[in-house]
Amino acid sequence: MMRTVVDSPSVFLETTVLKASVDTRLVLVPRAETLRWGDRDITLDVHHPVYLNQNVKFLRQGQRGRFEDTIALRYIAALAKEGKLKLLSHEEVYIEAMGLPRVYGSGPLFYATPICKVRGPFEYSRVVADGSGHDHQYEFLSRVTHPRYLELQKICGAYQGKNRPPHRNQLIDAFHLLCAEWSGAQYFLTLDDKLARTISNDRTNSVRVIPITPKRLLTTLASKRPTLLWSILKERWRIARSKRNLCAEAQDASRDFWN
Repeated sequence: MMRTVVDSPSVFLETTVLKASVDTRLVLVPRAETLRWGDRDITLDVHHPVYLNQNVKFLRQGQRGRFEDTIALRYIAALAKEGKLKLLSHEEVYIEAMGLPRVYGSGPLFYATPICKVRGPFEYSRVVADGSGHDHQYEFLSRVTHPRYLELQKICGAYQGKNRPPHRNQLIDAFHLLCAEWSGAQYFLTLDDKLARTISNDRTNSVRVIPITPKRLLTTLASKRPTLLWSILKERWRIARSKRNLCAEAQDASRDFWN
C-alpha cells in the first residue's frame, strides 16, 4: 500500500514575526536585601535572574488578539521543527531586524527553528552599515526599479506619487513581499493586521502569496490537515511541563540559571 506524501507548506517570515519570537530575555534584576553583618544590618542590591517577556505589553495595551498571535508562533515553530512546515526568509528581513530593539543578543530567533534564507529576484550588493547614521536600507530599496516591486509598492501603500519619497515601512514590506513571491512561498506570515488586510483587499488580486497572521495560519493548516493538532498539543504539553507562564511579564529564572 503506497503512502501519500504531503508537501510541507512554505511560510515566509517577515520582521515583526522574528522580533515577537524573542519572547524570553534572561536579565539580572537588582533587589534590595538586608543582611546581618556582626552587630549591623547592611542593605545590598542582590541580583536575581528573571525571564522577561516583551510581548506581554500587548495585553497591557488591550491587544489580546495580537498577544495570542505571539503565542501561536511557538506552535508554528514546533510544526517546522517536525518538518511539517518550511520556514523561509530573506537577508533584508534580518537587516531590518538589526535596527529594532531587543531582537539580537536576547536569545535565538524563532525558537532556534531552522529558517531557509532565500535569494531575491536579482543579485545585488550594498552597504549595510558604516557608522554614518544613514538609512542605507531605505536608500537602496527606494532606488530599486524591478517592475514587480514597483507594483507591490502601490499595493502596500508605499507609493506616494511621482517625485515624492515612498513611505519607509511599506517600502520594506513591499520588498519582503517580492522576495516571498519569488521564493514560491505559500504564506506570508506577519503580525501586522493592517498590512495583511491591505494586501488581501487589493483589487488587482495579483499577489501570489497569502498574507496571514499566526493564529489564522494555525487554523488554516489544521483545517486542511487535522493531524497537525497532535503536534500542537504536544507543544502545549511541553510548555506546561516547563512551568513557564507565557502571560507573565517577569518570571523567576533561578532554577534554570543556577542549574
